[in-house]
Amino acid sequence: MRNLITAILAAATLSSTAAELRLHGAVTDHVTRAPLGEVLVRVYRDGVKERSFTTGATGKYNVDLQRGGEYVIRFSLPGHITKCYAVNTEGPVWEGDRREVSVDVEMTLFERVPDLDLSFFDMPMGMARFCPTTGLLKWDGVYEERIRPEVERLMAEVRLRREAVQPVAAEVGQ
Repeated sequence: MRNLITAILAAATLSSTAAELRLHGAVTDHVTRAPLGEVLVRVYRDGVKERSFTTGATGKYNVDLQRGGEYVIRFSLPGHITKCYAVNTEGPVWEGDRREVSVDVEMTLFERVPDLDLSFFDMPMGMARFCPTTGLLKWDGVYEERIRPEVERLMAEVRLRREAVQPVAAEVGQ
């Protein structure tokens, strides 16, 4: 009887701590695609910060998400615009299913531009739904299409401001 209770407790512990979705990837510079090191990654579940860590010099990150939550994964680096994406993991699972799904998600960051309001990027740049029964992660294309015009407008403004500063910087260096 004692062994049976121990086995039941071990199985309950394993099922409650097993990750069903692992997101991993690299945080890179938007322009050069070079890895950005020491990026602060914060993971929020249902609006509450669950954990935070830094990527290290390579910019690589791993995030395990449990079933049954709405997550926001936020990336910050001093001097750069903070960006995030959201993943919903709510839904039923097959009894006894212990599969782990691993998905690569690259996040790009770009440098702040003085006197340009880029607070739009505080919103998720992507929203995904993970279905535990199928193991599929599906990005919300309708959401992405809705925000695309504003992202493109702001990124064009960022490029214009940077180009205006570059000739001035080159003249100062002469």
